[in-house]
Amino acid sequence: MLEMLTVVAVLSVLFALSIPLTGHWRKGAQYKAASREILSTLRRARSVAIHENRSVSFSINLDDGKYTADGDVTFFPDHIKIESKDTAAEAWSGSGIYSISFRPQGNANKTIFIRVNQDSDLVIMVDSKATGLAHM
Repeated sequence: MLEMLTVVAVLSVLFALSIPLTGHWRKGAQYKAASREILSTLRRARSVAIHENRSVSFSINLDDGKYTADGDVTFFPDHIKIESKDTAAEAWSGSGIYSISFRPQGNANKTIFIRVNQDSDLVIMVDSKATGLAHM
């Protein structure tokens, strides 16, 4: 009987310790999902520009917490902090509107950098106007 109580006590302590870790992991997963969704939207905008032989714009409004590509609007959750800048040399900004246009040839009119939750591992970028390719 004493052994069973000891096992239950140890399992209770382990369970109590794992709850905060699960919450931290869940938020990290949400940040990664948000960055992947932005990356996917940028890639889709470039693909539409090429396949439909027209320019397609992507914009991110940091003040309203949304991004738009080809008329489709997506809001990001309030707890996710998004920052952006136009060039690698600029400082990150948490406000304003940043946009990029993809041309039918697949290239872009400018560069754009987007960071999720101030995490250097969650930076989405179109860092070459010549190719217009988006990557993390």
